[in-house]
Amino acid sequence: MMKTQIQFKVLVFLIFAIFFYFGGWFIASQWIKTEIETFLTDTLAKNEQIKIHYEALERGGFPFSLDWHLVNPKVEVNVLSHTLSLNTNKTTLSLYPFFKKSVIVKNQTTEWRLSNNRNNRTFRNITDNSRLYLSKNHEGTIAAEYSASELNIHELVSTNKRQQWNNIASGKHLSALLQFPNAKKRGLKTRHHSISFKINNVSIVNENIIWLNKLDQILGLINLRGDPGTFTIEDLTTWRDNGGTIDVEKVQFESAPYKLIFKGTLALDAGLKPIGAGTIDFSGLASFLKDQQKAGRITKSEADFLRLAIRVLSKSNNQHAQSITRIPITAQEGKLKVGLFSLFDLPSLIR
Repeated sequence: MMKTQIQFKVLVFLIFAIFFYFGGWFIASQWIKTEIETFLTDTLAKNEQIKIHYEALERGGFPFSLDWHLVNPKVEVNVLSHTLSLNTNKTTLSLYPFFKKSVIVKNQTTEWRLSNNRNNRTFRNITDNSRLYLSKNHEGTIAAEYSASELNIHELVSTNKRQQWNNIASGKHLSALLQFPNAKKRGLKTRHHSISFKINNVSIVNENIIWLNKLDQILGLINLRGDPGTFTIEDLTTWRDNGGTIDVEKVQFESAPYKLIFKGTLALDAGLKPIGAGTIDFSGLASFLKDQQKAGRITKSEADFLRLAIRVLSKSNNQHAQSITRIPITAQEGKLKVGLFSLFDLPSLIR
């Protein structure tokens, strides 16, 4: 009899525990829905640079997470004469408030469009299985981890009075990490934004460029020192005047047996054009120029001229039995230069 009473009390306790957990989960879910709606309609709506629309919010995630699905969301961001838009059929927001302040945003297939409003060029990027993980640590630093299993970049071109999307690049297994300091500490010199990224199996569809059509991977680490605000012209001018810089720790392109590594420091001049200096380390440059000549992208005389010019400008050394050529590179007077040679004009943010 006593055993039966104990079992009955345990059963009643479990029923009440499940009931209270369900009620607590539902209340938390409703609170998060209110927070999401406030953020989307008030916080973002007040910022004229960002617009977001969606058809509905659907509940999900029970019992271990608090999920809400945005049905047919459309996001548009306007910054520095560019418009970035996102379209997908459903976006899942998963929040984990009980253990760590974090949000996970998942999409299956997403279309990103970037339009340059000055030269009317438009690009489209289609990604599969993208995932954005947002978290905040005890110091207030926000980390954004983004990944996608596949991406394809197209450009909108006009041919014979018709418009079509031409594929210009593709890649697999994109991952990126962005870290933003606490807003109250962004002015400190010790605080900075950092961006690291990696893309594998990159294909470039352009036979005319003097470069490789396929890359094993592209990876990089970039630090942005100072507070650029919301990247408006006014914010960037203030950031420049306060000594803001972009430190390129490393941007590396790999395609065996070649490897190119760029390092340098950049800032903005009076016309908001990049200004700075850096170096390019290129391993296997001699065989690279030979392969470009065989592919018909450059002539023999052009290859000979490039070898001579690089020999004059660069320093070579041997590391692990592989020749590495170091080339100094500068950005000044609105041009990207290698020594006295101008490669191309640099764009201005206000032109």
